[in-house]
Amino acid sequence: MDLTMVELNRPLGERLWFPFTYEEAGLGFNDRWWYNSPVYPDSKSLFLRVLQNNIEVARVHLDNEVAIDHYADVPPLGATALEIQLVEVHNDHRGRGIGRTVVSLLHNRYPDRRLVAFSEGADGFWSSLGWRRHLHADPEEASSFRPLFIQPEA
Repeated sequence: MDLTMVELNRPLGERLWFPFTYEEAGLGFNDRWWYNSPVYPDSKSLFLRVLQNNIEVARVHLDNEVAIDHYADVPPLGATALEIQLVEVHNDHRGRGIGRTVVSLLHNRYPDRRLVAFSEGADGFWSSLGWRRHLHADPEEASSFRPLFIQPEA
């Protein structure tokens, strides 16, 4: 599958930045995920458009700052952790393996990083990639936190 990842960059001089424009709302992506909050200058976030034949088929939001120490049995990742904050395949392109390919491309793009993801109800997807599931260390709190999935060691 031939996909291209395009990193979105803050325009020079922009304090608050919206990587995806409101004109794109309602066009096959979860509006709540992509249009609600501006990105501030001190943000460690990265945003990517994923294109196939110049058509946007997926979006990715990555975060360089990951807090996972309150989860049980997590390996020590330190600064190598890179969080897949959100990954979404466009409604019209789901079920074709794009999500799996995007995660593989992220692994290739950031070979010195260990990818992690907090699942938004996609536990089956992350498990199908061979990622290990971790729950909050306090069993009484676990239901209030999304499951954490960590990419296997290479």
